[in-house]
Amino acid sequence: MFTERMALADDCATWIEFNREFMAGEIKDEDLWNSTDQVSDEQFAETFSKALKAEDMISILIFEEDGKPVGFANLMTVFSVWTHGLALIIDDLYLREECRGKGCGRQAMVMIEEFAKERGCKRLQFQSEFTNPDAMKFYMAVGYTPTDMKFYVKYLDMHRDIEISEKEISQGKTKDAVESLDELRKHYEL
Repeated sequence: MFTERMALADDCATWIEFNREFMAGEIKDEDLWNSTDQVSDEQFAETFSKALKAEDMISILIFEEDGKPVGFANLMTVFSVWTHGLALIIDDLYLREECRGKGCGRQAMVMIEEFAKERGCKRLQFQSEFTNPDAMKFYMAVGYTPTDMKFYVKYLDMHRDIEISEKEISQGKTKDAVESLDELRKHYEL
């Protein structure tokens, strides 16, 4: 039987393990996700603890099959002016390989939709990377419509921004990285 429940403090090690598995398959060549796959277990544990305490902003669901944890969803609740109310954002959704192709993903999405409705959310949204075509097919198969939008990211840590640009330059990436690094140095007055 496939079920979901709210994460508890005792789920920390499992959540970290699932996040590491998720990142191993999700993070490709770009450093879009702030090298989060290189974060220590201690840092992940601190993040998990903070997330559990931020109940109004983030909810972590643990998915189980026959009582055994098999995945998770990190969900964020925001107030949307466009929706005129609350919206739920799926920040991460991960199910282990053993659950895929058996309807667990479809059940997880129904559970997330019900969770959103129970919270009074009027919209559910998420992004899926182009490097994950299986996820894109799955989301369309369960009734979601992709939109042609760009997802922009800027980490608000000047040293991190500069480190990313320097890494791109050392890897021989475009002149845009050089221009970006020059702009960052000017912006941060370095």
